[in-house]
Amino acid sequence: MHWNKVSEGERGADFDTFLKEIESIPEGNPWRHNQAGDLLGYSHDPANSIDSEALAKLARANRGKRGFTYTHKEIEPSKYVDTPTAQANLQAITEANLNGFTVNLSANGISQADRYYKTGNPVAVTVPEDTPEKTTTPRGVKVVVCPVQTEKAKNCAECLLCQRGKRKVIVAFRVHSASKAKFKAIA
Repeated sequence: MHWNKVSEGERGADFDTFLKEIESIPEGNPWRHNQAGDLLGYSHDPANSIDSEALAKLARANRGKRGFTYTHKEIEPSKYVDTPTAQANLQAITEANLNGFTVNLSANGISQADRYYKTGNPVAVTVPEDTPEKTTTPRGVKVVVCPVQTEKAKNCAECLLCQRGKRKVIVAFRVHSASKAKFKAIA
């Protein structure tokens, strides 16, 4: 429903208006970008590329705030993205993280999370519903299941583990509901 309302112009704003809204958030306040969707891409390849200029503007608008998001944009060459695009995506994400806007790399499985963690960027991963609360990757990186899912936190606003860009753990989200079949197909 939300996507349709955005497409029909009932919700949302142009990017410059959105940046002004972000700038108006009080200093130190957390906010989440992209409850649905992903980072903006370049018009020639919106599904796989990251518009690094737009992301840099977003990071600047976020200064002093605690914004965060997740991205599935490719940072490794694949059948969907070439090496230059993957490298440019990783560079744009790394710069945003260095400038205080937390962009979590969304991994499809623990092996990919292990590789993503080596980039120095924060990582989130979807895991099976029976994954222990605390575990490690094959390379020994600590993995912590979302504290909201384990009832260690009441809600995301109380927890904000995903907002911390310089954390030493991968945040795992246990798959649930209708997402189970999709998870099994990609993990």
